[in-house]
Amino acid sequence: MNKRATTILLLCALLTGCTSCGGESPAETTTANTTTAPTETTSPYADNLPDDLNFGGETVTFLYRDEIADEFFTDESNGDIVNDTLYESIRSVEERLNVYIETVRREGHLTSVRQEYMDHITSSVLAGDDTYDWVDLMIGNSTVMMRNGIFLDLTQNKYMDFDQPWYLKGLTETVTVDNKLFFASGDVSIGYLKNSFCIYFNHDLAETYQLENLYTLVDNGQWTLDKVMELAAIASQDLNADGKYDSADNIGFMIHDYTHLYGFMGSTQISFFEKNESGEWEYVLGSQRDSDICDKLYTLLNESTGIFYDPDITNAIPERIDSYNSLTTQFTSGNVLMITAQMDDAVSLLRNMKDSYGVLPFPKLDEDQENYQSSSRSTHNAFSMPVTCGDPDMAGAVYEALGASNYTKLLPAYFEVAMKTKYSNDDDSARMFDIIHDSFVLDFGYMFNNALSDPVRPYWQALHSEGSFASTLASKQSAVNAALEEYMADIAENCQ
Repeated sequence: MNKRATTILLLCALLTGCTSCGGESPAETTTANTTTAPTETTSPYADNLPDDLNFGGETVTFLYRDEIADEFFTDESNGDIVNDTLYESIRSVEERLNVYIETVRREGHLTSVRQEYMDHITSSVLAGDDTYDWVDLMIGNSTVMMRNGIFLDLTQNKYMDFDQPWYLKGLTETVTVDNKLFFASGDVSIGYLKNSFCIYFNHDLAETYQLENLYTLVDNGQWTLDKVMELAAIASQDLNADGKYDSADNIGFMIHDYTHLYGFMGSTQISFFEKNESGEWEYVLGSQRDSDICDKLYTLLNESTGIFYDPDITNAIPERIDSYNSLTTQFTSGNVLMITAQMDDAVSLLRNMKDSYGVLPFPKLDEDQENYQSSSRSTHNAFSMPVTCGDPDMAGAVYEALGASNYTKLLPAYFEVAMKTKYSNDDDSARMFDIIHDSFVLDFGYMFNNALSDPVRPYWQALHSEGSFASTLASKQSAVNAALEEYMADIAENCQ
């Protein structure tokens, strides 16, 4: 049975077995060769939790960064489809498991308060405070904190099934250390999806330039870096005839934010670390394929026709936001064919765009690469369970149930807002949305970058300085290997 048919059956079960829950239709998450479908079951729920679980009205408490807490939790309906679907999802889990889900909000997202937020978590655990059953962290900081031994190994949790599609793909293979997993991410919070790297394109311009169907290119495995450069050259005009492409011209392909270069790191599947035969991580960056990726991306950024990239533009630095917004305006005004983005840009930036637009995954390196692969900025959410959690089984069951519920209810609601169309009425965009969601993989190098002496630096440097990959790698290898050895020693000693 295909995934779309499976999900429809689950919806029917939900509607007949849980008529008190209401809400939107479950997601029809169809994708090519990248996803594990929900387990077929006679239960009205997508997960495999026991039907008779009852936790007697106990409270499960999540700590979440206040600035972005609405991506995870709401305690009231307000008429907004995403908010209200999230509200219904939370309430249905509370009713099903007889629990109360509480969220403590604390500032911790902005650079000025991140360290204080992290220190609060550490100090509360070391003091034996059992207030929090789960703590939210931006995933790049989860890896920094877990070496201190303050989080539980989630692979030992009775109710968490990491093969289910509401977890990010391959968690237990891609980010475990010493065969332990100290954080989880997925549809419990759609923060990772909001921050997923994608490409938005202008439908009307694609028709004006008589381009081949971009969705078909993706379906046929032909959506590659070379194809991006080819189409960008066709759909661009050097209006001021100065021999370069910048904000004064019609652009074929625009890098919206320099952090989006991390999206290419994931989509081309460059390898930073691999597990050896003993299951230990090793720094392996440096293959011919890795070098070829960097050379190709250097060409795209610096030597291609119709492509605009400014290494100083980002929305992460307040004084650069005006420049970032000006690029947004170029796209919404119809002067740019394709723009790199994060999924939620459609919600926050493209609301008033008059031209129709579509969404695409980031491109593969070439057609020999088998699958598309999606990733996200490392500021997105991950949850860890403190060692002080009073009832890990209950906390794990609530997490599992929330993930399954959001997967079937919240994702199509978010899609409808982002793409301004009913999920079931736009097969092309829905298919692209599914590919981005279902091909999402955490990369060990990117996720552990803050903890391991910047192992991605050779990649980053090579995109801005031609022919620098080998020399930068040579200068970084010893520091990265030393940091990795020290990190693993800390895990072995502190994380029992």
